[in-house]
Amino acid sequence: MRSFHPCWSCCCLLLFSSLGVQGSPKAPSAAPEQVHLSYPVYRCGSTQGWSRRFRFRALKNGPHWSPRLAVFGDLGADNPRALPRLRRDTLQGMYDAVLHVGDFAYNMDEDNARVGDKFMNLIEPVAASLPYMTCPGNHEERYNFSNYKARFSMPGNSEGLWYSWDLGPAHIISFSTEVYFFLHYGRHLVEKQFHWLESDLQKANQNRVARPWIITMGHRPMYCSNADLDDCTWHESKVRKGLLGKFYGLEDLFYKYGVDLQLWAHEHSYERLWPIYNYQVYNGSRETPYTNPRGPVHIITGSAGCEERLTSFTLFPRPWSAVRVKEYGYTRLHILNGTHVHIQQVSDDQDGKIVDDIWVVRPLLGRMMYL
Repeated sequence: MRSFHPCWSCCCLLLFSSLGVQGSPKAPSAAPEQVHLSYPVYRCGSTQGWSRRFRFRALKNGPHWSPRLAVFGDLGADNPRALPRLRRDTLQGMYDAVLHVGDFAYNMDEDNARVGDKFMNLIEPVAASLPYMTCPGNHEERYNFSNYKARFSMPGNSEGLWYSWDLGPAHIISFSTEVYFFLHYGRHLVEKQFHWLESDLQKANQNRVARPWIITMGHRPMYCSNADLDDCTWHESKVRKGLLGKFYGLEDLFYKYGVDLQLWAHEHSYERLWPIYNYQVYNGSRETPYTNPRGPVHIITGSAGCEERLTSFTLFPRPWSAVRVKEYGYTRLHILNGTHVHIQQVSDDQDGKIVDDIWVVRPLLGRMMYL
């Protein structure tokens, strides 16, 4: 649960790969060497050629600052509708980090991974300037998620399948919903991730004084009101209830340890839920439902743009669905301090208009668990 500087490690990764191709009269060493950074300008390359210069700003240490994040999933190499505005936002210094909640390129492995190359070049203006934090989605599944593992260097020792990190007053947990669906890569991954999650949540819950917010990000949501046959449209979702409806389900685990905000994608739309647990609404009050809510807040933000287009909703919203937006866009998340989080949805179809805007407010005392 220690803090780290993901943007610095990303820079080092680029330098590692370039150093390996420099020409030399003797056989090159297998180990990277002479790695260094300058501040704030850097570039990567070799005698074969150099990248343009990129700028970065290191993340602040400690819990006493206000991180600003761009959050989205389901961004493709074709039809990446949110990307131009995200690039402009990044250039203007609006964000400290990006959370990409699964599904990249569509698909990174296709055309001998050239689609992945194209996608990585598209996001370079953002990903070379900010920590670009990820979790795997279903479109990364081919060859045991090998393209995802090779292209993104995340904290921890699980090849980016699950990890956690501290950012300002928040502890952010990224995990794989896909272990529940691609069991041929190993059923043991479901159990291994679950036990890691429980251990990490226990530590995070004990550290609430320093970092009051616990935020999770995983690709496939537990709930949704889209008009398709995805897992979240079923009452006994695998992600929510676990394998066979009873093994390693995540809803009870997240509720037990008081996860505040759960970020999802997969559905190509935006949906905000009322605070919810086990299909029951647990609003803080009728007038201010997100002030001291008695259950976690779910945000589904999968409308950044891909070749599969937007996903329709059911005709009538579910009782636990607060806002539904079928427009291209992405989410802004401002973790203001230990008690206030600001969430906005930006519509690209309406030229950057804010189409959803809420504050989640929790007192510092009495927030260890919902129970």
